Amino acid sequence: MGLVAKRVGALRGEIAGQLGMRRRIRQWVSIGFVLGLLIGAGVAAGAAALYWPEKDEPIKSTMREWEIPIKRGSVRSDKVVLAPQGITCGMEWITGTHAEHFARGRLCRIKVSVTNTALTAVPIANLEQRLVLPDGTQVGMDLEAMEIKRQLRDFVLGASNTLVEDLWFDIPAGVAPVAVLLRANADAPQGRAELPQKDWSKR
Repeated sequence: MGLVAKRVGALRGEIAGQLGMRRRIRQWVSIGFVLGLLIGAGVAAGAAALYWPEKDEPIKSTMREWEIPIKRGSVRSDKVVLAPQGITCGMEWITGTHAEHFARGRLCRIKVSVTNTALTAVPIANLEQRLVLPDGTQVGMDLEAMEIKRQLRDFVLGASNTLVEDLWFDIPAGVAPVAVLLRANADAPQGRAELPQKDWSKR
């Protein structure tokens, strides 16, 4: 009986040890699973911060040839933030994939990032944008240049989305614009962004 009791005790010890080991394995698996979730969440948050900028901060984009940056801030038009990024003027003509376009005076291109901070889509009407000349004259869009360069006259911007676009204007030769007037659409308030000054006849 003593031998049997010892054997039973040994078996109980082995079973208890195996159960404890299994319990520890399950605990480590659970800990590893939680750590994996935390690491995955951190990676996702980092990617989101990299690829989706803050709603109220304009996208920083690379300047093209002859383009100079605009550093005078952004315009808020209701739930839309319009941030001028760069300006290029003094162009006599442009080409597209199927056509070319000669300016009546000189073409001026304003690069703008448009951000919708609302939780719903917002209509954007580029025909509302105006370029301001030194004498106060307001110049509307050059529709032919917009079409040749495949820029939208109007569109619907999704919730929390940002679009970077070019606005094209045809202004008198020898004149440098002083500001751009921007708004989301005809029903939204208009804001003014000052433009850097340069003699565009000298590149």
